[in-house]
Amino acid sequence: MIGQQVEHPQFGKGQVTAVYRNGSEWLVWFENGLRFRRPASEFIRDGQPLAEPRPAYAVPFQPAPMPQNQLEARQLIESLRVGIAPAQHVPELTINLQAERESLIRGLNQAHQHGGAVRAVVGEYGYGKSHLVELTTQEALNRNFLVAAISLDLQELPPHRPFAIYREAMRHLRYPDTDERGLEPLLLKTAVHPHTITQLQEMTPATHDPFTVGLQAMANTTSSRQRQAWLNWLMGGRRVTLMNKAMPRDVKFPSIYTIGENARQMAYLFTAVSTLARLNSYSGLCLLVDEAESYSLLRPYQRPKATLFFQAVIYAALREQQDKLREEQFPQHRWRHYPMAYGPGQSLFFLFTVTRSDNRLPLADWLAEDDIFNLEPDADPQEVGQFLQRILVYHAQAYGYEPGERQAQIRRGAAEHLAMGVRHGRFSMRSVVRLAVELFDLLYLHPTYDVATLLDELRAQVR
Repeated sequence: MIGQQVEHPQFGKGQVTAVYRNGSEWLVWFENGLRFRRPASEFIRDGQPLAEPRPAYAVPFQPAPMPQNQLEARQLIESLRVGIAPAQHVPELTINLQAERESLIRGLNQAHQHGGAVRAVVGEYGYGKSHLVELTTQEALNRNFLVAAISLDLQELPPHRPFAIYREAMRHLRYPDTDERGLEPLLLKTAVHPHTITQLQEMTPATHDPFTVGLQAMANTTSSRQRQAWLNWLMGGRRVTLMNKAMPRDVKFPSIYTIGENARQMAYLFTAVSTLARLNSYSGLCLLVDEAESYSLLRPYQRPKATLFFQAVIYAALREQQDKLREEQFPQHRWRHYPMAYGPGQSLFFLFTVTRSDNRLPLADWLAEDDIFNLEPDADPQEVGQFLQRILVYHAQAYGYEPGERQAQIRRGAAEHLAMGVRHGRFSMRSVVRLAVELFDLLYLHPTYDVATLLDELRAQVR
C-alpha cells in the first residue's frame, strides 16, 4: 500500500507515504507539493474508490435512566440486603429501640443543659449496636451537635491508644450545617473572631491550654503555612518548627502527649472541643465510639490504659453528676498537669458500644443502671410488621410494581415468625432486615410462588 499511486478529487494525484488507524487513513504526498493525512475512502483510481467507507458510529442501546426516586429506592434495598440501613433512613428503619431512643434524646438534652451525659450500649453481634450509633448520629445532628463517630480496631485504632482515638475523632468531625469534615472548619471559624478566643481563654482552667494558644497563634499570623501547621497539630498532627514563629511570647509550648499517661489530657481536649462548639452557636460535641470486641481482645497489660481512657471521658462528661469515679484516680502526665474537664461552658455527650464477653469493660462500676443499654434478643410483632410495610413500599418503588394481596399476606404472616425468631435466638436484628428483603424478592421474582409454602418455610426456620 505504501508507495501506491492514488488520486484525490480535490488535491489531485499523489503517492501514499504512510498508513494510520489500521489502514483507514493515508498520508499522501501530492504532485503539487502538498502532504495531507486523509481517510482512505476519499481516494480513487480509475474512477473507483480504493477503500470502502466505514459505517457511521452507531450509539449502543442505552436504556432510559432510572427515575431518581426509583434509583434511591434501589440503593436502599441493596443496602438492606446485607442488613445495613443507610444513614438517612436509620430513624424510620429502627426496630425495638423506642426506649433507647428516648433515653438518647434525654442524654443529649442533659449534655446541653448540664455539661455532659454518657450512655453505654451492650449487645451481641447483629443486635443493633452500630445501628444505635448511627441513630445517635442523626439525632445529634438534628439537635445541632457536632458529631465525632469512630470505630475501634485492634490493629489500626486499638482502645489503649487515647491519642490515636482523639486524632481519628478530630479528623471525622461532622457538622449539622455543612458537609465539611474535621476540626478545621471549627478552628477557622473561631480564629477570625477574637472575641470568641478571649471567651475561651477566660473559661479554660489550664495554663497555656493547647486550643487557646493555638487559636491565638493562628489569629496573629498572616502566613497560611503557619496557620495550616497549627491546624494540623490541634487535629492530632505533628509539631513542626514552622509553628515556633507564631508562638506568643513568654508562652511555653503546650504539648499534646502521644504516649504516657495521657488519658486525662485527651478527656480534657474533648471537653475543650465541646466548649468551642458551644461558643460557635452549636449545642456541643457528641462523641461516639463503636468499640465492638476490641477491648476484650487486648492483652492484659494493655487493658489498664484502655480502662483509664473510658473512665476519664466518662468522668469529664459527668463530673459532679456521678459518684462512682473520682478525679484523684486519674494519674497526671509526668511532664504536665491537666484538669479533667473545662467545666462551665462544656457540653459533651459520650456513647460507646461493647460486645458481650467475659473480659468486657466493668460498666456497672462506672455508670448508673439507667445509662447502660442492654440490647436483648426481643422484638415486638407489631413493630416488625410496621418495618415490613416500610420495606415493601421501598421494594415496590425500587422494582416498579404495585404491591398486591400476596405481599400483604407475607407482611402480616411473617411479622410474628420473625419476632419469634428473634426472641428464640434464631435471628439477629440484622438477619431480620436481610430476610425482610429476601421475602419480597421471592414474591417479585416468582409470581406463582405459594404464599402459604413460603410462610411454612419461614416457620420451620424459627422452630
